[in-house]
Amino acid sequence: MAAIYTLYIIRKSGGLIYYYGSAGRMDTNDSLRVASLWHSMHANAISQQLSPVSGCLGIELLQADTFDLHCFQSLTGAKFFVVCESGAQHMENLLKFVYELYTDYVLKNPFYHMEMPIHCELFDINLTQAVEKDRVAFWADEIHIQLLSHFYSD
Repeated sequence: MAAIYTLYIIRKSGGLIYYYGSAGRMDTNDSLRVASLWHSMHANAISQQLSPVSGCLGIELLQADTFDLHCFQSLTGAKFFVVCESGAQHMENLLKFVYELYTDYVLKNPFYHMEMPIHCELFDINLTQAVEKDRVAFWADEIHIQLLSHFYSD
């Protein structure tokens, strides 16, 4: 199983609205700096200039010696990124699932105000289950669904 160190959700303007850390809590200022730095690297011309592909919309994967950083940007501009151990598989699926949790438990919450920090117990519970307990089952289901869709598309 791949170790997930941290997960961030950043609003479209670059502010941190959610932080999850399985290896202990990072200092608040440090987590804000990391989120702001990633937003700046992902969204501006740096990622577009470094990309070998024209029409790049941002960095999806940053690989380092000791960790990988995977990013998913929603159509609304919110960014979901996870820092995990190097070589971790299926992080894109995990980030898309976190986005589904975000839409189901945060955006549909009548007490949540857009672009504000997320304080939603159901989101926390389901996110923790997805990241820690059920990730193997989730990935197995995703692979099964992909295989079925490939089988029926042929």
